[in-house]
Amino acid sequence: MKPSGHWAGFHIFQLSSGVSLFVQPTDRFKNVTMRLYFRTHLAEDPSGVAVLPHVLTRGTRRRETMAKISNHLDSLYGAHANADSGKIGESQLLSFRVDCVADRHLPSRSRNVRRGLEFLRELAFDPAMEGKTLRGDYVEQERHNQKRALEDLMSDRAEFAGQRCLETMCRGEAYAVHELGTLEGLDGVTAEGLTRRWREILKRSPMELYVSGRVDPGAVADACAALFDGKARSTAEVAPTVVDVPVKDVRRVTEEMDVEQGKLVMGYRTYTTFAHPGSVAMGFMNGILGGTAHSRLFVNVRERDGLAYSAGSSVDRLKGLLMVHAGIDPAKYEKCLSVIEAELESIRQGAITEEEMEATRRMLSERTRSILDSPSRAIASLYERRLAGQVRTVEESLEEIRRVRKEDVVEAARRLKLDTIYWLTARGGKG
Repeated sequence: MKPSGHWAGFHIFQLSSGVSLFVQPTDRFKNVTMRLYFRTHLAEDPSGVAVLPHVLTRGTRRRETMAKISNHLDSLYGAHANADSGKIGESQLLSFRVDCVADRHLPSRSRNVRRGLEFLRELAFDPAMEGKTLRGDYVEQERHNQKRALEDLMSDRAEFAGQRCLETMCRGEAYAVHELGTLEGLDGVTAEGLTRRWREILKRSPMELYVSGRVDPGAVADACAALFDGKARSTAEVAPTVVDVPVKDVRRVTEEMDVEQGKLVMGYRTYTTFAHPGSVAMGFMNGILGGTAHSRLFVNVRERDGLAYSAGSSVDRLKGLLMVHAGIDPAKYEKCLSVIEAELESIRQGAITEEEMEATRRMLSERTRSILDSPSRAIASLYERRLAGQVRTVEESLEEIRRVRKEDVVEAARRLKLDTIYWLTARGGKG
């Protein structure tokens, strides 16, 4: 089979409607990395989708227990496999992974890569069943495990505060939903309902395969066409992520819990995704404000002024959000809030040093180059940028980083709109 296109060393094949394959032949790694992605919208049963990968990896029709799966992976010369779900923009991903040793490192006629692809398909398409439904004991056990994981996650006060800020900021938007779903949603997960959801995903969700390693792209494409093509699929469009949400008034939420350290989270709309021409400049802005060890929030707010035990920021360039987070003494809340806003205003006014620009440029360049050090990172980067409608090679991305100037960062900072301030403090306002 011949590829329909190329990008950054990946050969692109269209196996059938709604099924795409991306193959990266490289001699840099001994193993072959395989990923299979299905994408749904976060508003469509996120709790069930979050449980599903854990149920599917409990057993397949041919290998009904985890012990039998482990024995099979051992027979593939120590291959590794897992499945997971995740949140990317307002999409929820169901992903499957198999890593195995490339054929050229093994005895002749081992067909290890082909067998790895076969097992990747087996995990997704041929699980252990009870009659016509997924095994009820597996579903119940994994539903319970997921509920406990979500409860444990929410007991982390920083995680809790971040999620509560997003729920307030993105109320009415799918992004407000945690990637693990909700406790109420998990209560409603059943074997019958999860089986229907699984079949619907296989039939209607966009499906993409990625293979990276010492392989022949044409041979991989032929194998994948035989294994994954021919499925009855009527792929449905996944609703795009909502980005352009206007901010009318800043929302302020204060909640009290039994905490010693207050958690401040400030949510900004950036209106800047990967596809925006100012995307890289927004990365600089985040790095200077709070996304690096040399950032204003770390150096000034935490170290110089002693206002926070921890402080930083992160940016989501699929949803167009920037989140500032700080762990602080409740008595220092007002002072910390005003200093953070002053630091951002300083950037907006162009008070950015050359040292800040160059330190951030080095950090972003190193992070971009590191994509080449891991096939998993290369695959994740391609998938994320394809989803955003903006695909760049590493070299193109490095050139964009080299071209960013202070004026671009100022423009990015001025696009920020403060949407929500969330404050988690001690009961009675006591530290």
